[in-house]
Amino acid sequence: MKTTILKKCGIICEYNPLHNGHIRQIQAAKKETNCDALICIMSGNFTQRADGAVLDKYTRAKHAVLAGADAVIELPAVFAVNSAEDFAYGAVKLLAALEFDYLHFGSEAGDVTVLRQIAEFMLNPPTSYTKKLQENLSKGLSYPQSIAKAAAKYFDTDVISRPNNVLAIEYIKEIIKQSGKIQPLTLQRNSDYHSDDLLAEFCSASAIRTACGKQDFKKIKKHVPHYVYEDLVKNQYFRQQNFEIFAQGFLITSNANYLKDIYGADEGLHNKLLKNATLPCYSDMLFSTKSKRYTLLKIKRLVLNSVLNINKNVMKKAKKAKPYYKILAINKDRCDILSDFARCSAASNIKELNDIQSEIYAIDCKATNLYSALCQRQGNLDSALPMQKIDVN
Repeated sequence: MKTTILKKCGIICEYNPLHNGHIRQIQAAKKETNCDALICIMSGNFTQRADGAVLDKYTRAKHAVLAGADAVIELPAVFAVNSAEDFAYGAVKLLAALEFDYLHFGSEAGDVTVLRQIAEFMLNPPTSYTKKLQENLSKGLSYPQSIAKAAAKYFDTDVISRPNNVLAIEYIKEIIKQSGKIQPLTLQRNSDYHSDDLLAEFCSASAIRTACGKQDFKKIKKHVPHYVYEDLVKNQYFRQQNFEIFAQGFLITSNANYLKDIYGADEGLHNKLLKNATLPCYSDMLFSTKSKRYTLLKIKRLVLNSVLNINKNVMKKAKKAKPYYKILAINKDRCDILSDFARCSAASNIKELNDIQSEIYAIDCKATNLYSALCQRQGNLDSALPMQKIDVN
């Protein structure tokens, strides 16, 4: 029997948690592409900001399918918890291997043409830009700040520095480098990424997480679908302070030889982090380690990479390895997607991993087990929980 080749649209996401703005994007992506399947590539239990997700990855994947996605694939942790460049590299590589036709993403710019121009510029910059970038770095500015200042001569600084635009530009750069076949599409974001405002029609996931931390659930009810609200109110969400206590304890009992090999341990940064690990609290440790050159977010990623043992060698292997896919959830009526994936020889099913892929996947499992332990849950869910088949009717 001949397998039907599906026209697939991808959304790279975290859904931390899923809210009405995300549903708006899912609906827009389906309408704009008229795709046969809308599939999410989603971060696991830890996110790009190096925090634990507010709800576990299986719950968030279920929410995505209930919201209209046909399936959800996990983005491996080595990519999911690191920089915009790493995040985009891993996600686009997986999309290309599974032969996706479209990538749909949110952006503040809301204009793919503008974002593509910047991406093409960054891939082949003039000497004057490269020189200015190096000058900014030598002055001790962070990499994101250095890029924004160097590019200000050529583009609107606000466009370059906005967080969703930054990711969008990285997606397009990777599409150009890895697979010109994927068509990028964008939807303009209406909410401020960092805002805690819950009065607007569409609020940010950050605002919802802040409200959850204050147990102020009434304020978020109108911003999330009922199934997300119910899971948040069950008091099952992750508490970041539990991770912070564990991580600082881990670093205190670590050593310089281990930390120097961790991905992100640049220019002796691991020594400074190790020295500050004995300070009274986690925030003291972070703020004493950060500098003008190294942002708080970079330090947080270094801490999480240390805990998960994402070292430089593992990241090197992950970038060279054939991508694999683990499906967290699927619409029970869309098993045709599995057949479509099976014909894509450039990607491996989770049950068919080689030694290098298994080493990378072991970090996904470690992240899941750590998250579960910090939530006082038992068991290896990556082994015990099969692919969820969600009834959306």
